[in-house]
Amino acid sequence: MEPFIKIRFMEQKDIEQVVKIEQECFSVPWSQKSFEDALLYDTYQFLVAEDENQLLGYIGIIITGTEADITNVAVYSQHRKKGIGQRLVSAALEQVQKQKVEVIFLEVRKSNEKAIRLYKKFQFYPISVRKNYYQSPIEDAIIMSADLSTRKTK
Repeated sequence: MEPFIKIRFMEQKDIEQVVKIEQECFSVPWSQKSFEDALLYDTYQFLVAEDENQLLGYIGIIITGTEADITNVAVYSQHRKKGIGQRLVSAALEQVQKQKVEVIFLEVRKSNEKAIRLYKKFQFYPISVRKNYYQSPIEDAIIMSADLSTRKTK
């Protein structure tokens, strides 16, 4: 893990770089307008991992009452295996716990074993499968959740 990486809230000025990360990481990426629209709502929150002025990755969350969903987690391929994804997930969980979220959900491609292992480190467990959820290529989604109501915050 690189100690100079800063985790902070995404700002409007970050959207262009976030879209580039999104396009590299996902076969059906969010558009720039999707991010711009999401930033207009308090229910959406995005954290970015930054090294000086370069964004390396980000995580998106939507909060509805005592529940939240992780919408996106992405790290540039050349910056993977440095603990950035882990730091983003950890920071996101801390953030939602401060907002009294009790349970958090996410979906992940069935074939994305690295991501599934990462989520399990944070006590996410599979709860169901959505058949043919993903496109390009078509693939099932594993729905995972974590109970935050008993987890201690840092």
